[in-house]
Amino acid sequence: MKINRVNSVCLQEVKRFYAKGCGLRSKELKNYTSGDKKCEGMEAVVERIIWHTIDEVGIDRDRVKVNQDYFKGDKEEDDPQRLDFHIWIDNEVPVVVESRAWIDKPFYQLKRAVVRNFMELDYVNRHLSKEPKFIFVGLCIDIKDRLRITNNRTMGYGDFVYDVKFSPHRRGHKKGNYFDHGLNTAGVEAFVKLLIDSFMPYTKEAK
Repeated sequence: MKINRVNSVCLQEVKRFYAKGCGLRSKELKNYTSGDKKCEGMEAVVERIIWHTIDEVGIDRDRVKVNQDYFKGDKEEDDPQRLDFHIWIDNEVPVVVESRAWIDKPFYQLKRAVVRNFMELDYVNRHLSKEPKFIFVGLCIDIKDRLRITNNRTMGYGDFVYDVKFSPHRRGHKKGNYFDHGLNTAGVEAFVKLLIDSFMPYTKEAK
């Protein structure tokens, strides 16, 4: 496996997404990032990165499933749970990814609560690997370390939660959109590395 090769491929995916998003405003920007009105959307880019990484580490695609299906319990009171991408390998989930253009404080706290549900509800947890990764991917992530620390104390499971951003600045920087001030290359590479680290135990070399 060549980490530089997969980084390059994934960076090109994100660069194409950024190039088409420059200058968009208002509804056009929302439609573009969300995938409405036949736009590509951020989720499509994130999913392609997931598959590029799976292919690069050498895991056969017939062993892998990437879906957004709800985890459901056996009882009526078992509330279904989901995040954006549940990545299954050999019938267990080592990685869960949540993607959103803008991750702010309310959204982050909401999704940390969902992570806690995943880890504590038996009808979800039984499908997870022993050390799952929950990765929050945003174009802009406007939260402070103290929020992460607080949620680690109140929600728990901070050792399993990661966040990476594709844009170098806060939302609305110099009155631009997410795409107007270039790409945070380190963020894309960090996302790829987190995926690779999660997938490596399932490769032939690790067996």
